[in-house]
Amino acid sequence: MLRVAIVGSGFGLYGHLPAFNSITNCKVIAICGKKTERLINYCKSIGLKKIYTDWQEMLTIENLDAIAIAVNPFSQYKIAKEAIEKGINVFAEKPLAVNVSQAKELLELAKKNKITHTIDFIFPEIDLWRKAKHLVDDKALGELKHISVNWDFLSFDIKNKVSSWKTSVREGGGALSFYFSHTLYYLEYFVGEISDIKSIFSYSKESINGGETGVDLLIRFKNGVRACAQLNCDSHGLNRHQLIFQCERGTIILENEGAIAEGFTIKIYHEKKIEKLLSRNITMKKNEDERVKIIKKLAIKFVDACIHNKQHVPSFREGVRVQELIEKIRAEQI
Repeated sequence: MLRVAIVGSGFGLYGHLPAFNSITNCKVIAICGKKTERLINYCKSIGLKKIYTDWQEMLTIENLDAIAIAVNPFSQYKIAKEAIEKGINVFAEKPLAVNVSQAKELLELAKKNKITHTIDFIFPEIDLWRKAKHLVDDKALGELKHISVNWDFLSFDIKNKVSSWKTSVREGGGALSFYFSHTLYYLEYFVGEISDIKSIFSYSKESINGGETGVDLLIRFKNGVRACAQLNCDSHGLNRHQLIFQCERGTIILENEGAIAEGFTIKIYHEKKIEKLLSRNITMKKNEDERVKIIKKLAIKFVDACIHNKQHVPSFREGVRVQELIEKIRAEQI
């Protein structure tokens, strides 16, 4: 039985905790975070008694096999580093750290201490995303020529004018790092290694700490495929996540509206015919975040890898790669 602790009273509480707590071969024995009424009540409802406010104290006192971290990137770096040095396996959020140097340090330390490490890039765990990848890899409509990404929504921090690390580039935030890190990962998941990127950012007065709210990218992959990708987390009204795969003999569109992980469809256009595939609705508990069931898929793989002393993807290696792309884009933006 893997002994796991959660660090974080935000997404750690409503994302990681219910995901890990529902896995049969692991046991969540502690959580570290602010002792909010929400945290105290939820922990009470599931019988979790050990609540810490000091993560170093928790790592020292508890006999842990693994931790799941959901805090700001700089704090994650510090927590993960100390956990790894203690031989504790790490399930991390994205982005992995504030910069490439920190991310590489965590990866090298993890390899040295032979711990299992995972980073929470959730989208390729969704069934229809995997179906889309099979269609592309199997060349169902011929060779892939071009991919487009359109991701528009209104983020919580922008909508509510919240001052947090998520709108601060210096602290590891901004739309590129916090949201588009997902896109940088899944573009290489679908297509392969990115060789060149041109970018332009846009900004909003609603971003309290000045981080960019929009990102537009022109991308070339090593295999010759081209892409354009845009994200806007200051979108009032339009809420969509759309990927368009233009192939030799048709087009595949993977998209949803008004949700994060639910409601994706695939539309396949070829020879004047249209096929449509629908995602199965995720069965959720009352008031449960829609991402929990997807995180659980990654968490199950992480727990299994920990038990069998293995490694799996996405790992810190992919976290470092995304961090490298983030820094390249920031350094060369138009």
